[in-house]
Amino acid sequence: MNIKKHIFLYLFSILFSTIYLNANELRIITNEEPPTNYLDENQKVVGITVDVVKKLKEELKLDTQIEFMPWTKAYNIALEKPNIVIFTGGKTFERIKEGFHFIGPIVTKKHILFSKATKNIEVSTALDIKKQELKIGAMKNDWRSKYFKDKGLIVSDVLNHQENVNKLMLGKIDLLTSSSLEFPFIMQKANISMDKIKDSYVFKEFDSYIIISKETSRKDVKKWKLAFKKLQKTDFFEKTAKKWSEILDINLEYSKAKGFYKQ
Repeated sequence: MNIKKHIFLYLFSILFSTIYLNANELRIITNEEPPTNYLDENQKVVGITVDVVKKLKEELKLDTQIEFMPWTKAYNIALEKPNIVIFTGGKTFERIKEGFHFIGPIVTKKHILFSKATKNIEVSTALDIKKQELKIGAMKNDWRSKYFKDKGLIVSDVLNHQENVNKLMLGKIDLLTSSSLEFPFIMQKANISMDKIKDSYVFKEFDSYIIISKETSRKDVKKWKLAFKKLQKTDFFEKTAKKWSEILDINLEYSKAKGFYKQ
């Protein structure tokens, strides 16, 4: 075999290895969903689930950085590509059908429709909302958006929580869908007192997970799940619950069945 052929085969093997590595490169992506995942005042990705993911990265010996982007963008990437980890998201029937893998539950929240305290909105069923022709604000590609759309209700989708809060306060929407855990934190970041808001309808208690894209190898998914189970045998989750109870000034508990939840 001549020297030129040796060089060609060597360069080809390097190129093939690079392409293979890029195709199988793991990406970990999250979005603005406080207090499970959000940017702090120093633009650092922090949160309850962020702490879990960082610990799993440590267990799995990964140095992959956590990316931050709108949920709809992260979700579409996970739909189309292998080796994508996104968080924190609900384990819905649709997502199960789409082939996603789930680690958790990480957190369980009471999901609520909030309204302005000055508006006399009283609802106890989706039918009440429909009869009053109330408009709901939700995050695009969030399961709560689909939940109400499937019930034939008017839903206005946005890309970030601040836009949703602004629309509620300006009267452009009547109700805003969020949770008992995240919404006080969102309002705090918006510098708006919770006194200006009231719970209009607690519609569901739902758990959220770390989600892995469907085309990811079973071997890699198994590694993540085993690392999570190993972590559950330690006191990590209890310590994390205590840490975030102090940060959020709430009584946060942890159980294997519910993940982190507010008492």
